Amino acid sequence: MPQDPAFPPLHEYALAYRCPTCGAEPGTPCDAPRKKAKIDRHNDIREQVGQLPLKTNPLHLMHISRQDAGHRHYQRDLGKAPWPEDREPGRRYDTLDKLSGS
Repeated sequence: MPQDPAFPPLHEYALAYRCPTCGAEPGTPCDAPRKKAKIDRHNDIREQVGQLPLKTNPLHLMHISRQDAGHRHYQRDLGKAPWPEDREPGRRYDTLDKLSGS
C-alpha cells in the first residue's frame, strides 16, 4: 500500500512516543538488539546466497508497544482528516507537531 502524502510514515508516529518497553526517548530508536540481530542474520544468509540485503523497515526495529502507540495516533489523525477527495494537495493532516509541543 503506497504511503499517503497527507500523513507521515508510520515509523515517524511511533518515534514520537517514548518506548514503554526499553525507555527510549521520543525521536530515538528502540534498544532492541535481538530484533537487529535477527535482521542481520537474514541479510547475512542472503549475502551468502548472492542476494542483496533487504531494506529494513524502521518499524521492525521498534518494540510492539511503541508501534501500537504510533498506530493509534495515526488512526486518530486519519479519522479527523477530510475524506481523500476533499483534501488539499500538498497539505499534511497529522498532529505530530502538537505531540512534541512545538
